[in-house]
Amino acid sequence: MIDALRGAATRLALADRAGVWAVALGLALAVSLAFGLTRGAANVPIAELPAALVDSSHPLHAVVFSVRLPRLGVAAFVGAALAVAGALLQTAVRNPLADPGLLGVSAGAALAVMCGLLFAPGWPEILPLLGFVGGIGAMGVLLVASSGAPGRDHPLRLVLCGVALQSLFFAGVSVLTFLFAERAPSFVGFTLGSLNGVGWREAGLVAVPALVGIVLALASIRALDVMLLDESSASGVGLDVRKARIGVACIGALLAAGAVSVAGLVGFVGLVVPNAVRLVVGPAHRLLVPLAALGGGAFVVLADTAARTAVAPIELPVGVPLACVGAPYFLYLVWKARA
Repeated sequence: MIDALRGAATRLALADRAGVWAVALGLALAVSLAFGLTRGAANVPIAELPAALVDSSHPLHAVVFSVRLPRLGVAAFVGAALAVAGALLQTAVRNPLADPGLLGVSAGAALAVMCGLLFAPGWPEILPLLGFVGGIGAMGVLLVASSGAPGRDHPLRLVLCGVALQSLFFAGVSVLTFLFAERAPSFVGFTLGSLNGVGWREAGLVAVPALVGIVLALASIRALDVMLLDESSASGVGLDVRKARIGVACIGALLAAGAVSVAGLVGFVGLVVPNAVRLVVGPAHRLLVPLAALGGGAFVVLADTAARTAVAPIELPVGVPLACVGAPYFLYLVWKARA
């Protein structure tokens, strides 16, 4: 009886803490969006922001509504998609160092998207599909290349294979950049991760796979939680671990591909955000998935605002501030995993 009461109290405390963090991250996303809308080449006083958004006669309406709002919407969806993709892939491969970029999934998607940009420039709607094909192909190669004998899997095996695949696919991206040098400036922005020039069309292109992937992730919560167990225990409760791992990897590839098709090789979001969320609410995916989506959206929106304003009028790729945060955090995770 006492143990049951303690368990109920623990669950209640966790639910309260999760609620607090949900509100905090929701507010962080809203505040970051509002801040991003007011900052740029022409600053908008916060008191004038509502009028600038809805009043077409406002002198800054076109800037706020047609330029900044879709760009920040793209940033929010890209961040949410990559954060949830990271959470799914970390569960699928049972490694907190997993990330769409570090595992080569993003690079595989990017190579396919660049081929689409070069050879089918009039069909932007197919870019997320091409990215998904490239991403899921990279994930399949990774799972095959990194598989070891039972009981001999090393926690860094997947990361090492992923780094090798990332280098291989990035070499393909570099070859395309060299062969089509006249498009080099746009390709450089793509490889670093950039939201420069995105509009409402790109917002639609990234929103659809992001929303579909997040819904599929929420529908897979039970399987994801069971996958946290060791393989024999997960199989013992009726889960086909192999099929579940492939299905989760496909959802992660869909999310990453949609983000890459619009924003390019945006890195470290899927590494930093899910691990940070786990520290505060634990590994349960009914909390991890929605909170990672909120946190990822806020993270990329703030990074993009920093990229636009840090050295204005020069605009940095959004991947630069993200790397400044993500690379030290990755080194910390590697140091922590050495034990």
